[in-house]
Amino acid sequence: MAENHEHAVTIQVSKRTYDRLKRRADPFEDTPDSVIVRLLDEGDARQFMQPDEIHGATGADPSTAGPAMDTGLEVDVVVDDPSAPPSLKHSKVLRAVVNGKEVAKPNWTTIRQSVVEIGFLEEGRDLRWLQRVCPVNAVPGVKDDEGYTYYPDLGVSIQGQSAPNAWGATVSAATALGLPVKVWFQWRARPDARYPGKRGLLTVSGH
Repeated sequence: MAENHEHAVTIQVSKRTYDRLKRRADPFEDTPDSVIVRLLDEGDARQFMQPDEIHGATGADPSTAGPAMDTGLEVDVVVDDPSAPPSLKHSKVLRAVVNGKEVAKPNWTTIRQSVVEIGFLEEGRDLRWLQRVCPVNAVPGVKDDEGYTYYPDLGVSIQGQSAPNAWGATVSAATALGLPVKVWFQWRARPDARYPGKRGLLTVSGH
């Protein structure tokens, strides 16, 4: 993916910091700069967010306005079927709640991992369960190439996914576990995004 190097500066980060940035990247879309920008945007959004402000718009058409339930963020598109959302290409997560708990520093991968960790750590599931119900590439033990990240608490390595694939894996795992999930996100202001600049809400009921 091409970067805009106008007025670019060079910075040095530790290997540990770089690995943390990689875990927050959307494969095939992000660069180190875009990950840092997203984290800064999320920090700015949280700084000015008022938790008691519940506003929104609903409907498959982003031009349709109306009250959205329990969003905490203003939205333009509420997706009726979480397994078949509009294209999530060029989208970023603004906020996520999994099983009633806020996901810290959320992105499509950390949301997926929040669900997977509940399956492993709280429900006693294993790698075979994950491979059966969740469309991810995962192997036992440590693997740190080909886009894999090792999760020591789980004892498995899972390959990174694009935003649409990570959300699909989240829906599959959450449905299998009966976990409710809510994700507020925004399409980036790019011509090939589904709704450039608009905000959306994805919900897995957990029933």
